[in-house]
Amino acid sequence: MFDLPDLGESSCSETVAIITGGGSGIGASVAERLNELGSKVIIVDIDEQAGRTIADSVGCDFINFDVGDLAAWEKIVADTVERFGSLDFLCLNAGIGSRPRGSSVKDDPIPWILHNYKNVIAVNIDGVVYGTMAALPVMENQRSGSILVTASVAGIRTQPPDPIYALSKSAVISFVRSVAPALADRGVRINALCPGSVDTPIQPDERRLARRPMSPPEEIAEAIGQILISDDNGGIWIASSSDYPVWRYEFASAIDGPPS
Repeated sequence: MFDLPDLGESSCSETVAIITGGGSGIGASVAERLNELGSKVIIVDIDEQAGRTIADSVGCDFINFDVGDLAAWEKIVADTVERFGSLDFLCLNAGIGSRPRGSSVKDDPIPWILHNYKNVIAVNIDGVVYGTMAALPVMENQRSGSILVTASVAGIRTQPPDPIYALSKSAVISFVRSVAPALADRGVRINALCPGSVDTPIQPDERRLARRPMSPPEEIAEAIGQILISDDNGGIWIASSSDYPVWRYEFASAIDGPPS
């Protein structure tokens, strides 16, 4: 078990953070928490109305932004550094599912796999890779910086109601684990948090009607903040339920052979 530090103002004051998917759910809660602790926060979201509403509420900056656009990523990073002098935290939180809003978790997912496939890949995978690569030159030059990817337990276990969402989260988990050593050589850390059921707009309505237990976004935001300031690198963290602490997942290595 890797001990997470307490999230305190001294760890976040005078830092600069970009948070994707900041217009709702986990991203909005991360923005509020880091802002409370003294970090300069820029939230980005494709939904301009939602993003501006959260920015006005939190007291931070907002940029209408498509995370699947590499050129836009390079511009937002350059503009942030020019304006504020650094980029210390990058929360790659934006994510979507392939299921149509309002569909049942019992519905056959096959008919919509191709319908929304490219959108899911653009947001959930391209948004992580492009964001990481756009921020890396700045963080490498600083010899410091922390990147946090919001993945999902769907990337580790099966997710029959939405195979494309599961595919995308598996991909970013592998990316985080695989790119971490190269980033460490450049003074940069990257980790991923895998929430279970969180009370965000991505959840099907029937789960709320059934009163299925869900973690509040504020709880996940606190864990994200703790991981951002930790010394960990390449860690995959699980936040499956409010009943359990956040813990670091360790993968078995098949190439080492079967257990004796």
